[in-house]
Amino acid sequence: MWRNVFRFLGGRRPSRRLPITRARLALEELEHRLTPAVNVLTFHNDLASTGVNANETQLTPTNVKVGSFGKLYTTSVDGQVYAQPLVDTGVTIAAGPNTSSGAAGVHDVVFVATEHDSLYAIDASVAGGAVLWKRSFLDTSNLSNNTLGATAITTLSNTDVNSSDIAPEIGITGTPVIDPNTNTLYLVAKTKETISGVTHFVQRLHAVNIADGTDRVSPYLIGDTTGTNTNSTAIYVYGSGDGHVTDPYNGTGKQVVQFNALREHQRGALSLVYNAVYVEWASHGDNGPYHGWVAKWDVSALTTSGFKLTGVLNTSPNNGLAGIWQGGGRLAFEADGSAFYFETGNGSGGAPTLNAAGFPTNANYNEALVKVVADTTTSATNQNANGWGLKVADYFIPYNVAALDGADSDFGSGAPLLLPDSAGIAGHPHLMVAAGKEGKIYLIDRDNMGHFDPNNDHVLNAVSDGAGHLTPPKLISGSLSTPAFANGKLYWVSGYTGNAKSFAINSNGTLSSTSQTSISNFGYLPGSPSVSANGTADGIVWIMDRNANQIHAYDATTLATELWNSGQKTGGGDNLGAVVKFAVPTVANGEVFVGTTNALVVYGLTPPAGTAPNAPSNLSATALSGSSIQLNWQDTTQPPNTANGYKIEQSTDGTIFTQVTTAPAAATSISRGGLK
Repeated sequence: MWRNVFRFLGGRRPSRRLPITRARLALEELEHRLTPAVNVLTFHNDLASTGVNANETQLTPTNVKVGSFGKLYTTSVDGQVYAQPLVDTGVTIAAGPNTSSGAAGVHDVVFVATEHDSLYAIDASVAGGAVLWKRSFLDTSNLSNNTLGATAITTLSNTDVNSSDIAPEIGITGTPVIDPNTNTLYLVAKTKETISGVTHFVQRLHAVNIADGTDRVSPYLIGDTTGTNTNSTAIYVYGSGDGHVTDPYNGTGKQVVQFNALREHQRGALSLVYNAVYVEWASHGDNGPYHGWVAKWDVSALTTSGFKLTGVLNTSPNNGLAGIWQGGGRLAFEADGSAFYFETGNGSGGAPTLNAAGFPTNANYNEALVKVVADTTTSATNQNANGWGLKVADYFIPYNVAALDGADSDFGSGAPLLLPDSAGIAGHPHLMVAAGKEGKIYLIDRDNMGHFDPNNDHVLNAVSDGAGHLTPPKLISGSLSTPAFANGKLYWVSGYTGNAKSFAINSNGTLSSTSQTSISNFGYLPGSPSVSANGTADGIVWIMDRNANQIHAYDATTLATELWNSGQKTGGGDNLGAVVKFAVPTVANGEVFVGTTNALVVYGLTPPAGTAPNAPSNLSATALSGSSIQLNWQDTTQPPNTANGYKIEQSTDGTIFTQVTTAPAAATSISRGGLK
């Protein structure tokens, strides 16, 4: 018989030890926080893309400051992190082919995807940072659907795509999405594969089991491209647009535009709405042929039937370009899933010619804000003007679309945000905002979006521009991200050199600036702001700074008040590292998660410098069965329940300890099973 010794640390507390006999340990259960745990399972927090966690009870404008808030840990990863980190609490990690030794058990987890085609599950506790499992999509033996017969798999290089927008490699870019009901994470991996000596560029949609990183079902082959325009894909629309071919699917003789796995860049975030996964694409630079695409898969019977493609939409079927970049933003959905919205970039069509219903005759939507709904009357062989299963229901195109095209001033450089009904005004209860490189913020009625008029913009906040046109004023120096909305205020970070600003929506449909930051340069493409708050109180706006490679925290009531930034601490102890463009911080459960060029960096509440927290007291163990125990302790911090968490460690000799799990803030017990 050999001994195993437990110990635990609360925050940075001194340890207490307890001898336990007959033990080979595996975690059985971990209690959750007494306050409700918050999950961030999708880009910018919700379907409307508000960017708000309104259930943050730990971080306040009072304690987010040097001395009580700072870096908790850094976990190195194998590539750049363009996707927003996602947080899921109470995840049962299972032993598997990707799982780290000793990781099995219940954890709060942050999921991080990299441009090296890897997905990490990382312990998200305050004493965390350990890699629970890592999945690489570059291993042919780890690819459950290698039906192409690849003998070698790598990421793409920026040379492959002829663009330095993302360099030196391209793998997973769009933010994944997590289904909490099935514990499944969906992502798109882009790879370069050698098949019979020929280079293939491939994109696959994966459904990953978050317990161990394995595929739940065979991944869906979105597209396989050789050369620049030889495509094997189920995603296509009828049209004469760039890269079209004669119908290879049904022998109709019609012209067909196919999905190109090399040229199409899966930049936007994935969405999961009522058992359907949505994915959108743009391009790498302006290298054609490319189009804006949206595809939809039914995953309601995933484990029995696999992915079922149920909709395809192309924004430029009879032209080209019109990509859906949005600074990495997502499709913005109505709460009931009945419609979604996105912005498109520049095209080559200029001002559209309209039909009797006011829609473009050639079905091209460049420099547009587009509303899409389901179309159950169509199929892959019986399509509408833009595809099948999905159709354009409404749209808005700025009056100066031709000038935007000519100057590469993409309207679709930023993503839209749907406002709650509480922000509506008389006669217009359903509002949204959108902006692009030009810096105009458009306030639009979602029930009547305005279409196209070559003379004026038919939006709510249009005013005279002095040149005979009604159009919104330029309020920011370009949008290349998604704004945030909380407690009646919009928060926007300029995509070029410029301040971050907050705006109020007035009853007459205009926007007025309420405050701005003293910093006038957050760098080029600094990313989307995030907001944390406890209901309507304790609001904090979190903003990335690519100019100084920092993250900043501002009081949400006035952006003129900076609470903290990662460069303030003497000696650089809170330094973030190099910030990638479009980076979005994730705030959940008292922690702030940031992806960088090579790491996940996590910030949270820390003890004041030079102050040692009280140790927990009255540690005891109660036998639950012949193979399990329960550890109990008393929180003695002052004030009570201010410990950031507890780290549970074990030892076989009482000298060398290994962490086996954590207990969250406010916990006073934890159970352990599998002892013998």
